[in-house]
Amino acid sequence: MDMNCWRQSVSILTVLFLLWPAAARAAEAVNVPQESLQLNLQEAVELGLERNRGIQAMEFAVQRSRMEAKSVRGRLLPRLSAGFSETYVENIDATGPSDEDYINQMQETWRVSLQQPLYAGKTLINSYRKAQIQEQATRLEKETEEKKLIRQIQEEFLQLLKAREDRRSLEQTVERLRVVHEAMEAFVAQRMAPYVDVLQARVELEDALQQLSQARNAEVIYKISLDRLLGFDEGTGIFYAGTLADIDLQREFDLAQCRQTATDQRIELQLIQANIKMAEKEKQIASGQKLPKVTLQMNAIDYTRDYDEPGFNILSQPYDRDQQNQYWTAGVSVEWNFFSGGEHYYRGQSMENEIRRLEQLFDDTAATIQTEVQSAYLRLQEARQRVEATRYGLQTAEEAYRMEKKRLEMRVGTIQTLINAQDALTRADANLNKAMRDYQLALADLYYAMGTRNYALN
Repeated sequence: MDMNCWRQSVSILTVLFLLWPAAARAAEAVNVPQESLQLNLQEAVELGLERNRGIQAMEFAVQRSRMEAKSVRGRLLPRLSAGFSETYVENIDATGPSDEDYINQMQETWRVSLQQPLYAGKTLINSYRKAQIQEQATRLEKETEEKKLIRQIQEEFLQLLKAREDRRSLEQTVERLRVVHEAMEAFVAQRMAPYVDVLQARVELEDALQQLSQARNAEVIYKISLDRLLGFDEGTGIFYAGTLADIDLQREFDLAQCRQTATDQRIELQLIQANIKMAEKEKQIASGQKLPKVTLQMNAIDYTRDYDEPGFNILSQPYDRDQQNQYWTAGVSVEWNFFSGGEHYYRGQSMENEIRRLEQLFDDTAATIQTEVQSAYLRLQEARQRVEATRYGLQTAEEAYRMEKKRLEMRVGTIQTLINAQDALTRADANLNKAMRDYQLALADLYYAMGTRNYALN
């Protein structure tokens, strides 16, 4: 064997030795970190609904509305009150046939009163029903915020999984390019390749390292955002488990059924209907203000008058003129406000306009929701096709890279064709990650547009 053949054999063996452990080193680079808590998508959503501060704030709003409804209900019930008064009368001056000492006295009054509204133009009952509808509307607002939070957590979770897959793909890319760079250095050392091939491999490697740094940074950012949505501080030891490959492309949706589900379950429509009911009650309250108000009143009174001096009759005989009375009263009072400057009339007209506005808003919102459902449905179908296409594209790119790598080892290929194959493989992997993420995001959008809770998107 001459010296040139020996050098070629050594170079080929060197390339094979360098390329062989690439896959193993890439696999070691993506080991799952050991964290104190691991959450899949469903567990993350459930924990977020439990811990998110915005949802907790909405729960306090629901409790406030409940207490306000009970407060308004109290206007329908009897009012019981008690009172005491004490008055001392001291004469300053007196003229005529009166004795100033006869005026000096102490008066004490004890009173227990009971009032019960009998009729108020249905203003009280309508106020109570309005408060009940307001409580229901607050619950609907809370549910709306919960569904928004579910959608946000799902989006951040899927973005995190994509960033993780992008990082994994780029780590493998860096490993492959590092091997190519080392192989080119070995070829150059054996004078089997020009030095420009080393420079070109180095440029590609540095570019991949920059992309890898950006992918790692994006992964950290999405994790911090997801931690915040779950109510955790930055740096909490949580690992979000799962991969974009956990995807079922076989599920089918009927567009007409999706639209009907959205009409039945979207909270926005229910909330507008609740607001319409509240405006109707407010209009009825304004009409009731123009009607008479009837109130039942009952009082129990203990009255005492204590004079400082006794009285004298016509024969100048002293007598005790102190008084003490215990009695009760019962009666009905009627109050009717005939004119109030148009206040109640225009209030009713205002609510009539509000009802019409809300009806128009309901129709507009319903049309918007139907558009959201159809848009999510079409994006889901398109993403499904892309997933299938990019999976085939990735298989093709992997096969092309293996062929070009083998051609380079046999010295019938070039560094440029191998780098081109490597770039195509990286793009194919990234395209598949993007397609799988887009499919699951479209799936989350479709469930959200239908008003359906599906924590794990399964």
